[in-house]
Amino acid sequence: MNNLGVEEFAFHFGADPQSFSEKCKALISSLDFSYENIEGQQLESLILSILKRIDEDKQIIGAKDRTEVWSKGWQENLDQFLVNDNNESLVPKFIRPNQPLRLNGKYVMPADSQFELNFVKVWRHRLLEEYFSEVDNIFEFGCGTGFNLVAASEIFPNKKLFGSDFVQPAVDLVNATAKKNNLELNGELFNMLEPRADYKIPEGSGVITFGSLEQLASNLEPMIDYLLDASPDIIAHTEPAIEFYDDTKLNDYLAIKFQGNRGYSEGLLPIFKRLEKQGKIELIKAKRLFFGSLYMEGYNAFVWRKIK
Repeated sequence: MNNLGVEEFAFHFGADPQSFSEKCKALISSLDFSYENIEGQQLESLILSILKRIDEDKQIIGAKDRTEVWSKGWQENLDQFLVNDNNESLVPKFIRPNQPLRLNGKYVMPADSQFELNFVKVWRHRLLEEYFSEVDNIFEFGCGTGFNLVAASEIFPNKKLFGSDFVQPAVDLVNATAKKNNLELNGELFNMLEPRADYKIPEGSGVITFGSLEQLASNLEPMIDYLLDASPDIIAHTEPAIEFYDDTKLNDYLAIKFQGNRGYSEGLLPIFKRLEKQGKIELIKAKRLFFGSLYMEGYNAFVWRKIK
């Protein structure tokens, strides 16, 4: 049985193990990150099932019907939250338990059914501590249920938090969460395909996205231009990046096929490389985390700021 500890997380995050805070180390040690590699006939069967899923999958990112799908999905989370009155209802349904995962270029089966969610918790904690300790406000665009902002409030109880999404049920859920948890958190409508010029980001602010730019079907320029104009202190994206895969490796090739067929956004890394070359931004981190769900790696790090 293999296991992820501080050393392993440091490798995935591209960090020095000694730089992890005691709180982050305690979070890692409190969770079960043991797993087994999937091999032999089991691996062959898994790859066959992935190929069949790619052939059968009809979902198209950015299609008009996706707005209704997201609205319905966040409404389900809102309804559950209002009934159950607990933050477990905030976990997005695309983080699925009890599934094989992608880790270090292999397929693995974790011992804990919530391995993916727990990995996200550690990554998010590390990301927020490393880059957002000095800002006064944290904005998340495409915040969905707001569960990342609730986590931010636990790390930074005194920061002001702002969540936005393009469908009303998500906004309603963020504001219900703020009221229930007595948080200084505000939710508003914001469409990243048509950014609102009147949605201001004050000085002393940081911006995060978690798997929301992926839904823009590669129409990334309007949002990146908005962030350049807004010029927050720090911006951190956790997003898929098809450019990180190696198409000479089978599991990477399968992820390329899955992401490409669905139309998840691509081109984010080239945009940042271009802006960096033009001297417009400082690209602080562009890192493949070598971790993902069964079909793709949705967790890669992009951290940057505008050069003023």
